[in-house]
Amino acid sequence: MRAPTTTLHAITEILGSSVVCHRLSLRELLILTFRPMNFATKSLALSFVAAAGLSGFDTLAPLSARAVTRCNSGTLLGRYSLKSEVTNKYVRAGIGSGAYVGATSNRVSGSTSWETFDIYDLSNRDGLTGTIYALRSTQDPNSWVSVNSQKKLKLMRGCNTASRNRLFRANRVSNILQLQSLSNQLWVMRGPDRMLYANAAPMGGNVPKEMQYRLTRLGSGPSSPDTQPQVNLNGWFRGNNKGVYSAQRSGNSFQMKGFLNGKPFNLITGNIQGNIINASWKNYCNRNTGSLKLRITSNGLVKVGGNPGFNTSWSPTQNPGSLSNTPACQEQQSQLNLNGWFRGNNKGVYSAQRSGNSFQMKGFLNGKPFNLITGNIQGNIINASWKNYCNRNTGSLKLRITSNGLVKVGGNPGFNTSW
Repeated sequence: MRAPTTTLHAITEILGSSVVCHRLSLRELLILTFRPMNFATKSLALSFVAAAGLSGFDTLAPLSARAVTRCNSGTLLGRYSLKSEVTNKYVRAGIGSGAYVGATSNRVSGSTSWETFDIYDLSNRDGLTGTIYALRSTQDPNSWVSVNSQKKLKLMRGCNTASRNRLFRANRVSNILQLQSLSNQLWVMRGPDRMLYANAAPMGGNVPKEMQYRLTRLGSGPSSPDTQPQVNLNGWFRGNNKGVYSAQRSGNSFQMKGFLNGKPFNLITGNIQGNIINASWKNYCNRNTGSLKLRITSNGLVKVGGNPGFNTSWSPTQNPGSLSNTPACQEQQSQLNLNGWFRGNNKGVYSAQRSGNSFQMKGFLNGKPFNLITGNIQGNIINASWKNYCNRNTGSLKLRITSNGLVKVGGNPGFNTSW
């Protein structure tokens, strides 16, 4: 029995050219011929990977909860040539029997040549985040620039949003492009043999010229990849839910300091890659921290990942005027004297004492001691433990310092919820 040509072509396009090296059994041909081509099914996708010897690739990693889109369904940004900044040689595809990619050419042979590529933008397609590009050969439109198991760039047939070794995260400054493989998170660099490899680890500071490629647009068509303007990241932004933020960019470093009612309450710091900011945040008062991923648009910043926070977007705003440098929680803490007597809302009176960041409260019931709370102060939060003198029970306790007293915000059950 022989599989229909269309089925074998589909298999070849999805698995890449290496599938021709695998002799399929009659049972495999029957399955491939008559079973719907649904590669979101985990077991089938994994069997294809094993059969084709592609276990080192992310090409067929199952995405059971996500759609899969062909790369040429993305946004076509245009046709380009790439020239290595370190050698002034043009990048050429399809070199040798392995169809490798290297910076070897002295000129571009034409708009449709081994030195030209159609670049597709697949950002935000099927769960992809950041600026994601796929590069298709104009000389062989069925083949895409890919990364093989030796981290070497070559042309492979077929491309979709699940083919991570065919997708690249892009960072562009003016007309200088850098590419990072999604399959191994390494940057594309020209090797000593003039071939291109995805083998350079992320680095700070100046990017070496071996990792830089000058883009030249060929002919008319869609606008170039950098025509999407980015908002000025030096200025003031207003959160869609809470606060105003003073933002500052220095190279690829970024920070935003949030103010609420004129007082600082949180800080966001991160690093810029293309139109994405990978950041972390911390709250001055409760010391909470988390991660944050922001997309830079022409209108502001949009949250695309990270832990829950106050806002999901930020837009430019005017300077709010006079602001304090002291977080509101620190002012509340200073207004409350933690040396003295407190009454629990359910039981007992407490003798409290603060010494630096150390704190303790001794509870009395009917004039006799019955429990002890000891802890450490961080901002307006006391992380503490308690013990009962009588039954020897112990537990944890988290208190918030307010201008009116202490409020329980966490910990094991106890007698009181406020003092």
